Order: sequence, then structure tokens, then C-alpha cells
Amino acid sequence: MCVILVTYNRLNLLKECLNYLLNQSIDVNHILVVNNKSTDGTSEYLNSLDNNRIIIKNMSENLGGAAGFSKGIKFAYKETKDDLFWIMDDDTFPSKNALQELLESDRYLKGNYGFLCSNVRWKDDSMTNIPQVSSDWGEKVDNELIGVSNATFVSILVPRIIVENVGIPTAELFIWGDDTEYTTRISSKYPCYFVSRSKVLHFTTNNLSNVTIANDSFGRVPRYMYMFRNLIYIDRKYYSRKKATKRFISIIMMVFSTIKNGNDHKFIRTMTIVKGAFRGLFFNPKIEYLQK
Repeated sequence: MCVILVTYNRLNLLKECLNYLLNQSIDVNHILVVNNKSTDGTSEYLNSLDNNRIIIKNMSENLGGAAGFSKGIKFAYKETKDDLFWIMDDDTFPSKNALQELLESDRYLKGNYGFLCSNVRWKDDSMTNIPQVSSDWGEKVDNELIGVSNATFVSILVPRIIVENVGIPTAELFIWGDDTEYTTRISSKYPCYFVSRSKVLHFTTNNLSNVTIANDSFGRVPRYMYMFRNLIYIDRKYYSRKKATKRFISIIMMVFSTIKNGNDHKFIRTMTIVKGAFRGLFFNPKIEYLQK
């Protein structure tokens, strides 16, 4: 099993994440770290590590989260023979038994799934990074598995064979929504599950489930253009024109609530909404597949 971890300028969080990963109840085979050209000493720290389980990939530029995970999965596929890839951000702190619970579900399902995702909690144990349940969510609920249709890159387990069949995350999505697209791509072909017993902490400043473009810090506003664009693209590609149209309208309606309730820089916030919505109507990146 290979962990795929993307980091950028969060050295203290990265150290904590690695500590949790190296102290799982079941040892990981490899931890592949994609460093998106951090400038806070991350490169020096990673290069100083003496652990043959840790594979370091220092990028020459900040590629964004989507390209980081895309390259990370490609590196893991080509440079290891591991059958499972455990994907996460650098601010993911898995509980000691998080991997063990995922692997027990893997054995129970006999590998017949697309991805497994963990039970993600915030600092106060409230829910965050909540996956979307599928229409047949209760099929295996007696085994504490809930069917889901998408999840985030905050602790998901993906078999190697699935990567072979569906390709790798799309780098052009850049950030926010790349994980939704990838997990939706997988669940459109395979059953996928939420593993309630596999618990991880997402150590973010705020509970992301309660943050919107209206109240988020101004420095994070540009990211929302990618999120809105990517979500409309996902609806167009995997669902229907009707759903994409509804998504477009709901995003445009955010303009009014942002004008009324936005913290600051309301014009920039509203223009970010409009730009993302309209770009989503025409965005059409290609999926990259790996050669076996």
C-alpha cells in the first residue's frame, strides 16, 4: 500500500501527517510525497529524512493540488508495485487504526469496489468533507459501509486496478473539485463506500462545511473560480445537461447572497462566481490513462 501525499508550504502540518502515517497499526509500504515547490523549508526537511519507505518528489514549480495528485498517482503506479493507493492532503491526520479499518473493508469486499473513503472529522469532532451518498447507499449498511458517489482527497483508498481502468486525476482542474471529479469518475463505473470506522482528522483553520465564498478569507477567493467551473464540468460530463443547468443557476444565485452578506471585496467575490460559472459551460479537459 502506497500513501500519496501532496504538500505546499505547510511544513508543520506535513510533519504531523507523516508522524501519524508512520505510526499506523499496520505499516504502510511507501509514502510518496509530492512537494509543490514549497518555500518554507519543506524541501530541506524532506531531503534530510532517512527512511526508505518515503519517496520524495520535489516539483520545480507549484503545479496545484490537482496536478500534484495526478503526478503522485502516476509516480506511485510506475515506481512501486503496491496494489492500493491511499490518497490524502498534508493536513490529514489519520487515527492509529484508520488504515487497518480501510484494509478490513477491502478484504470484506474482496476488492470489488472503486474507492473507500474515511470518516473525516474536524478539530471539534464535527463532520467535514462529507461524501455524497449514492442512491443505493444502504446496500451494505449492516457491515458499516455506506454507498457514496463522490468524496474528497482526505483519506481515500483506491486499488491499482481502478487507476488502470479509469485513468489519473485531471491536472487541468488545478484545485477544488479535482477530487470530486475523480471519485465521481470512479463511482460511475464501480460501487464505492464510506468506512465509518476509519477516522481521520482534517486539521483546517475552519470547518470547510461551513465556509462559502461570501465568508471565506479574501486570499482564498480565487480558488472558488476553479471550484464553480469544475462542478459544472462534472455535472455536464457525468450527469446531464439539466443538472448542469441547475448547478449553473444555483451558482449564479450566489451573487445576490454574496452582495448582501460578503465579508469584503464584494465585487471581486461576485465576479469570481460569474467567471467560474461561465467557464464551466465550456471547460472540457482530457483524461490521461496510464500504460500498464
